[in-house]
Amino acid sequence: MVDWLILLINTIYLLTGILEYYLAPKIGPNPYFGFKIGYTFADREVWDKTNRLVGKFTIVHSLLLFPTVLIPNFLIYYLILFIIPLIAFIPFGIRYASLLLEMKGAKSENVSPKRLEEITVGKAWSLSPIIFYILLLAFELMTYPSLPKVIAVHFDAAGNPDGWSSKVDFVFSYSLFSLFAPALSYLFIYLGEKYPMYLHPGKMQFPRDAFLKTTILSMDITTITLIFVYYTIYIYAVKKFVVPLSWYIILTVILIIFPLGYLLYKWRR
Repeated sequence: MVDWLILLINTIYLLTGILEYYLAPKIGPNPYFGFKIGYTFADREVWDKTNRLVGKFTIVHSLLLFPTVLIPNFLIYYLILFIIPLIAFIPFGIRYASLLLEMKGAKSENVSPKRLEEITVGKAWSLSPIIFYILLLAFELMTYPSLPKVIAVHFDAAGNPDGWSSKVDFVFSYSLFSLFAPALSYLFIYLGEKYPMYLHPGKMQFPRDAFLKTTILSMDITTITLIFVYYTIYIYAVKKFVVPLSWYIILTVILIIFPLGYLLYKWRR
């Protein structure tokens, strides 16, 4: 079950890279896909070159990730190989776009980052990442006593367990991994306040805080999905019941589509 879920997510990741490389430069700045930051929105050439670079990275990265499903108990290796290169590349992509913009002199001709007002969100938006993460931790604490000492944490396509872990190691590593989503949200909140050019919508007809809110929304949905995944592992551990794969597919689609729907709603308004 987990194998098919990871293959689905990685396939979507590959398609995202293809869209960024081929379609984003043809369509130009848009609210649906591409490397959407203030620097790429400021100039069409910067948008095209940056999205081709990001697209190449995403395509190569996703193709290199596919063989990891052949490794026994591959999930932890997949997560490490997925997250670390991605985190390392995002600042590189931002810097690449900013350098392109500086080389063209677009900063002096358009909007200077120093003159931009900070981009902030309301208290509900800024508190939601930590609230959802606390809910996850609370659920783990409530269910921890009833977990067996050794639990199944990996399942094959037929739903049969083929990977196990102690409950101490699993709960600790899961809590640590789940911290990535709220941490990313607060990184973007910090960028919006200190370096608003990163999140500025440029000439796009969006509210100034639209991309910041979309990021927070995506990370909140990620945390909610992680709560659901933890629940399925817990249910199997105590009742030997496997949640159908279709539930994961539905949640994955929501994770991708819902934030884009929010942007579209803001754009049309």
